Amino acid sequence: MSYGDLTGRTVVITGASKGIGARASRVLAQAGASVVGLARSVDELTALKYDLENDGLSFDFGVVDLVSPDASEQLGQLMAKHVPDVFINNAGATRPAAFQDVTVDDFDAVMRLNLKAGFFATQAAVRAMTAKGNTGLKRSIIHISSMLGTVALPGRAVYSATKHALEGLTKAMALDLASDGIRVNSICPTYIETPLTRPLMENQAFVDYVTQRMPLSTAEQPIGKVGDLDGALMFLADSALSDLVTGTNLVVDGGWTAQ
Repeated sequence: MSYGDLTGRTVVITGASKGIGARASRVLAQAGASVVGLARSVDELTALKYDLENDGLSFDFGVVDLVSPDASEQLGQLMAKHVPDVFINNAGATRPAAFQDVTVDDFDAVMRLNLKAGFFATQAAVRAMTAKGNTGLKRSIIHISSMLGTVALPGRAVYSATKHALEGLTKAMALDLASDGIRVNSICPTYIETPLTRPLMENQAFVDYVTQRMPLSTAEQPIGKVGDLDGALMFLADSALSDLVTGTNLVVDGGWTAQ
């Protein structure tokens, strides 16, 4: 299902090989965009390309490790080749642990990918967007944040810190880039069914906890599906739908943070 028209637009997505990134690739390609997915796994990207092109959708990819020493150079080359009209900063990771148990390695790994790598990948996209000055094109940046950028949960100290920082970055970027015609927003999902969350769903205590906390949770669907983000992605990507929306977050959490 398509929610808008991105015909002729280029969309670049990090963390595109699976989960939210793979779904976003499909949804935005269905809307007519030429999608370029970035991730580390050439096998997963190749499989995604096969699936999307088999359905008549436009998808290309670049293999890049966002935390590698040469990531900035690789990203610069990729963005110059595929100048994004929409850039989705989606790559991320978590290492659950109580605050007092977080190691330096845990802290550095999550901060390095969720915040530092995301910051500089987005910077590379912006530099490509603005290389020829303000061309009058309406462009969009979407950070995939989390409801934990607004609230917190036990055992998620570092992850929550990165997402709170991402929310601040969204606002600051929106102010810096408005004159270039670039809108900057974030999407803040609840727990979504992805390979990252699948092990959690095997824990009945966790399922019960989520069901109690999220008003729209049901026994059949305790947490969100990747498709639940389709409308939010399309709304923020298509400037015809969200031309005056910048510097804000779109929370897709089943009512979790309303309490």
